[in-house]
Amino acid sequence: MTRFRSRPSGGLAIAWRKQPSIRSTVRLGLLGTAIITVLIGGVGTILISREVVVHQSQAFLLRSASALAILFARASHRFVHPFLAAAGVGRLRLIPLSSRGTPLVALPPQLPAHSIDGSLLVSGHYQSGVIHNEVFVAYPVQSSLSSDGRLAGRHPHMFALLLTRPLPSIDGPVIFVIGAVLVTAIIAVLLSDHYTAHISRTLDRLVHRANRVASGHFDDEESDTKPQEIELAHLDDAISSMIASLRAASEVESTYILAISHDLRTPLTSIRGFAEAIIDEAVTSPTETAKTIEREARRIERLINDLIALARLRASDYTLTSQRVDLNELLNHLIETVAPVAERKGLTLSATLPNESTPLDVDPERLLQLLGNLLDNALKYARSEVLVQLNAHEFAIEVTITDDGAGMSRALQEQLFTHQLNPTPGRDGTVGSGLGLLIVGRLAALMGITVHAESPASATGGTRLTVRLPRQPTPAHSAPKTAPLTPR
Repeated sequence: MTRFRSRPSGGLAIAWRKQPSIRSTVRLGLLGTAIITVLIGGVGTILISREVVVHQSQAFLLRSASALAILFARASHRFVHPFLAAAGVGRLRLIPLSSRGTPLVALPPQLPAHSIDGSLLVSGHYQSGVIHNEVFVAYPVQSSLSSDGRLAGRHPHMFALLLTRPLPSIDGPVIFVIGAVLVTAIIAVLLSDHYTAHISRTLDRLVHRANRVASGHFDDEESDTKPQEIELAHLDDAISSMIASLRAASEVESTYILAISHDLRTPLTSIRGFAEAIIDEAVTSPTETAKTIEREARRIERLINDLIALARLRASDYTLTSQRVDLNELLNHLIETVAPVAERKGLTLSATLPNESTPLDVDPERLLQLLGNLLDNALKYARSEVLVQLNAHEFAIEVTITDDGAGMSRALQEQLFTHQLNPTPGRDGTVGSGLGLLIVGRLAALMGITVHAESPASATGGTRLTVRLPRQPTPAHSAPKTAPLTPR
């Protein structure tokens, strides 16, 4: 990744900062873990080994002092006298004590003067400890023999048997533990490096697929070798699903553009032909020509309005303004609006509505748009009759629009409100945009309404479109009044 940095002089410098890869991150993490483990293991080994060595040395010196105390208590003055010297014999020495336990002679140079608690020895207890790298044990001894008065003081029979021993080296165990940890860390780094190389290759392949999709190539095929890791397998499946969805969306877009182009070209060609005929004064009936141009212009206008509505729905640009309306009145208004169209086509448009009002909180403009598209579709394919019914239930209201047309296949029913359908001519030859029912599906999702198709609606065919509108129980005093519909 390239970062730009301005110089004090106003120039522009380019600073390169490479983003770390997974392999380098894991490698550095494991190396850091190995170093910390070595430090902790080494320090822990040193402390534990030192405690073990000190304990073993003290136990050994205590056993030796106990045996020697018995020997010195019964030995002759000639045998004991060399141990009373300042140098002692080896690391063994007898220290005369006063009545309060104070040493009457200087201690060995490796031991400070306060290192022996004489009062503890006088009471018959031993003392042990570690000073620097020296382990010592002071053991009380009472001898039946006496030394000269200068050394023995008033209590010539109380001595401290002092044994010292240097701590054994613990370098061996520490080196072994540190070496074992280092070898384990190196093996872990090598194994993880091999594994992260596999992860990196898999991620590079997935990134390559995603980049191809980002550049507009939807012809990427799924690899035969799927990742073994469940997370990477899910990521691979997600990318494959995304590619399939984008490919399908691209195909729908191409089909959509072709369909719209065809829908625009046909009326424009008709309008252009009649306009040229008017210019050439070849029109025998100007009124019929004007009606044809008006009809084709309305067809273009309807197509453009459908495109605008669909674009707004896709961009979530529609806002709902709910208010209390009476569905009886709303359906009356809709039927009165489309009744002339049904009459021109020679169709019977009838309605079955309840006598009482049917209040509902809904956006009347959007609901009229939704029901109008459904009713237009029914009038387009009906043979002779279209029936509108309103059924009120406790928690929902159902509006059904039934035609006696040829019906539709089950596959078409599943895509009726979710996909743009290829425009097909109605019974009178008129061709729509193919967007009306797709707009119905988008409006239904926006308004929380359920819409579904059922075909055949009867033994002779036909299609039944049902709109289910949820509602809350309404107080009786707030119900609006309306007059019953007079069937046409």
